[in-house]
Amino acid sequence: MIPLSFAQRRLWFLDRLEGPSATYNIPLVLRIDGRLDLVALRDAVQDVVNRHEVLRTVVVEDRDGIAGQQVLDGVRSPFEVVDLESTGRPTAEVVRGATNRCFDLDLELPVRTSVLRVAPREHVLVVVFHHIAADGASVAPFLRDLVTAYTARLDGRVAAWSPLPIQYQDFTRWQRTVLGDVDDPDSVAAVQLAHWKAELDGVPQPTELPLDRPRPPAATHEGGYVDFELPPDLLEAVTRTGAAVGATAPMVAQAALAMMLHHVGAGNDLTIGSPIEGRADEQLAELVGLFVNTWVLRVDLSGNPSCDEVLVQVREKAIAAYDNQDIPFDYLVEMLVPDRTTSHQPLFQVMLAWQFVWSEFDLPGARVVPIPAGTGTAKFDLFLNVVPSAHGGAHARLEYATELFDHDTAVTLTERYLRVLRGMVSDPGTRLADLGVLSETERAELDRCAGTSAPVPAATVHQVVQQQIDRTPKAVAVSCAGADLTYEQLGARSDMVARALRRRGLGPGALIAVAMSRSTDLIVTLLGVLKAGCAYLPVDPDHPPARVDLLLRTAAPDLVLSDGYGVTERSPGGPPVVDATTLRPGCDAATEDDTAPGDVRCEDVAYVMFTSGTTGTPKGVAVSHSAVVNGLTHLRRALGIGPEARVLGASAVTFDVSVFEIFTALTSGACVEIVRDVLELAEREEWSGTTISAVPTPFLALLDELDGRAVSPPLQVDTVVFAGEPLTAEVVARVHRSLPGTRIVNAYGQTESFYTSLFCVPEEYPTDGPVPIGRPLDNMRAYVLGPELVPVPPGVVGELYVAGRVAHGYHRDRAATADRFVACPFGPPGHRMYRTGDLARWDRTGRVVCVGRSDRQAKVNGIRIEPGEIETVLARHPDVGRAAVAVRPGRGGAARVVGYLVPVTDDLGRRPDTDEVRRSAAQQLPGHMVPTAFVVLDRLPLNPNGKVDIAALPEPEWSVSHRAPATGLEQVLADVFAEVLGIDGLGVDDDFFAIGGDSIRSIQVVARAQARGVPVSTREVFEQRTVARLAEIAGSRHDVRDRLDELPGGAVGWAPLPPTARHVLALGGGLAGSRWPVWSAPPTAWIGTRC
Repeated sequence: MIPLSFAQRRLWFLDRLEGPSATYNIPLVLRIDGRLDLVALRDAVQDVVNRHEVLRTVVVEDRDGIAGQQVLDGVRSPFEVVDLESTGRPTAEVVRGATNRCFDLDLELPVRTSVLRVAPREHVLVVVFHHIAADGASVAPFLRDLVTAYTARLDGRVAAWSPLPIQYQDFTRWQRTVLGDVDDPDSVAAVQLAHWKAELDGVPQPTELPLDRPRPPAATHEGGYVDFELPPDLLEAVTRTGAAVGATAPMVAQAALAMMLHHVGAGNDLTIGSPIEGRADEQLAELVGLFVNTWVLRVDLSGNPSCDEVLVQVREKAIAAYDNQDIPFDYLVEMLVPDRTTSHQPLFQVMLAWQFVWSEFDLPGARVVPIPAGTGTAKFDLFLNVVPSAHGGAHARLEYATELFDHDTAVTLTERYLRVLRGMVSDPGTRLADLGVLSETERAELDRCAGTSAPVPAATVHQVVQQQIDRTPKAVAVSCAGADLTYEQLGARSDMVARALRRRGLGPGALIAVAMSRSTDLIVTLLGVLKAGCAYLPVDPDHPPARVDLLLRTAAPDLVLSDGYGVTERSPGGPPVVDATTLRPGCDAATEDDTAPGDVRCEDVAYVMFTSGTTGTPKGVAVSHSAVVNGLTHLRRALGIGPEARVLGASAVTFDVSVFEIFTALTSGACVEIVRDVLELAEREEWSGTTISAVPTPFLALLDELDGRAVSPPLQVDTVVFAGEPLTAEVVARVHRSLPGTRIVNAYGQTESFYTSLFCVPEEYPTDGPVPIGRPLDNMRAYVLGPELVPVPPGVVGELYVAGRVAHGYHRDRAATADRFVACPFGPPGHRMYRTGDLARWDRTGRVVCVGRSDRQAKVNGIRIEPGEIETVLARHPDVGRAAVAVRPGRGGAARVVGYLVPVTDDLGRRPDTDEVRRSAAQQLPGHMVPTAFVVLDRLPLNPNGKVDIAALPEPEWSVSHRAPATGLEQVLADVFAEVLGIDGLGVDDDFFAIGGDSIRSIQVVARAQARGVPVSTREVFEQRTVARLAEIAGSRHDVRDRLDELPGGAVGWAPLPPTARHVLALGGGLAGSRWPVWSAPPTAWIGTRC
């Protein structure tokens, strides 16, 4: 059996994995104007097929699934004539049908020809090759031979060309000889593989692209394309730019593509694939065949390099790649990407091809014009193909995966590419950050969406509250545990606190820690501290003493106000502790001077609130009065909070949501009701109010508790404002089911930007994925920026920065302040913006969509994942109420995805079946994102602010022993795995690819399993990976075949072919499972075509 070349082997594997498709069809479409002799053309095509063995070759497999070539003699190449003149069928439709027909590689010749008769002197010639037998460079020798053969046939003779010096099968044998054994350190294969291992080590995968839709679990390879032109002046400039640094025009195109991809979110470390002809030997120049290899160009764009620096880097890497071009791409994939996925191509997802210059030719008596044609497929996410013209300029086509990109997005990408290319050649010294990818219209729109200005009161927080006290003195301001406090009482008591602090010499610039339990006294004290001109530092007395001591040491407040609970004694070296409840009774009537807060400015600090730090040390955020008043003014108006409103105060005072709850109410005449937490409402018969602000996770827990109550509904609220965690469409749907008619608001922000800097009240909620976080509040600005602080285009993921009324910084921590609060390049001198660490993008309506945290991204087997995406999928399962995802080290230390599931709350008491949840996830996620282990919990652990505490999620119980086969199917498949991999002691949960499996061995597994009566496919081996999962899939079918050794006289192994099969093989046919073609026996055997 003639071996397949390495490139053919990869295509055969893909054919087995994905099934026959047009993805790897190579169409050649020519319009022929003039006289055309169809008989001569048919015979000429056959002459060319006879001349090139590879065009009359089928693929055959041995009993182990090892594929090889079989050259057929005396076969007719399919040649079809379609008369469009009489039928009136559109030419484009017929061409599309011809180019999209797939090949059956083990039954059909890998080339077919159609001639469309449009008019007596107008025809369209459609020749379709399968890539397994030809590459782009094969078109030139094919056409040269076709012209020669056609000219001879017109003269009534056969072309008298010299025999080809070699055939493709010679190349396949030579390839193995030249490469040598990869285990031999001196072999070509070993040396070149070492180069590529070093070059591609740790390459990020997949490349981040501005996708319009999430990547599906398995690529469908459906595609579209956008055609555009590189005008002659641009192509000439490209050539000049390259020549200036010793680079070629394709290298310039590659450098420009890398820089464009960087600007649309691909990052600083990215890869681009490129084909290399692989015809270094002159004997191959005239041969049709698959010689092309693929190299991977890795580009480092860190440090904001100039265009010419990038070009020099590309040149050097291209030269090194050329010197190491012999190692087959298939080798690289098997060696560097052992854990594979069907969701995207390995090592790169964007390819650039620079094709040969089209040389015009004519047939005798006719003029030939090429017609660009597609197959409706996409091999890669993006494939840019450039074909220079003999008349100058170049035609370019961007092929894109339609499952990932809209056509408009693809058009926009071509426009961005041309902008980068023009900017690069006009000034090669331009820095990467200064290359313009945005149009002027986009720049104006982004500036408009970034934020608006509006007037805001020039007052402090307590001054705005006092204004409300003066307007509604008798209205209830605070309610807690049945005790009410009017605005008048709140004002009087808070004045007493302020006087007591002033008498202690505490005023503007002082920091007062407030460590009190949740009561009306807490609200009085907070307002009193502000009235004294001080800033308050909230401390939760329920926190562990060590945590409280850490906060007090870090913040160094001037005084601690307590209520006798939690913090009662002064720690060594710490601030004095005073019982706040003792301040008021001892205060007599004071003069106005006693109450006056002194010179408190709007820019003074109103409070310092600590957040958890990534270094393990909490950071105190210092927020000004102006930031708070600005936010309160906007939110009161937007949410319609006014007198008679009732706002739930359920958040810990150490959480920034509490500022919204307390002071939005107190500055609008509303009542804030202080409760232990939002779950306290589940202990009541019912509750009704205007506004609840909550973190999604505990609020859903509340709804779970309330479900089934006799009161319908037990909770009545006009508006729920969600903050603190990403809000998903699933959460919105859940709330709407329990609280129909309730308005849902998505508030986004950090302590560093006063609770919320953007918010969204969508008219229509998305049915899937994250809810937009909306637009900035008045006097706030939002920027989605790339690595060089350059605005990214709409739809592109970047890091979100907020500017405007942001915090002063971190209390007593200049280094942390400088790291997160950076100079804003879009405002006046001294303007700052806060780096949120959130990844976001602008949607088409001008709203911001947050897509995850940059610090939550993780790598599993070298592939980047976003845990939030997996959580969304898991939570869709009907038996799952909530879900969390963490990446934990599994057996052997390898990173593994772990899913944490909370059962849905209902009367049925259902608990998630983890196998069922895994199957559901596998239908929606790429294999590397499907959790390896699951843990079912009653509740997700929460931190004090009500957010899911990822660090507190328990470790899964990783199995330390292999599970033996438990069923007959598992035993058969375990035996097959062990035979193919050559290992013993294999467990049914062992991952095929993690224990030595690869693409070729997966085909062997299929062949041996089918011989034993277990029908599995290559794709199923790839996706299921373990004996247990494969057995489950195979066992669910009704077409499990009898094993040969169970039939009368049957046996597993070699057996003589029956006479009919021997006759078929003698005619040059192949056997493909149970598929039998129809054969006739004219003087020359004919192979029918089918798809």
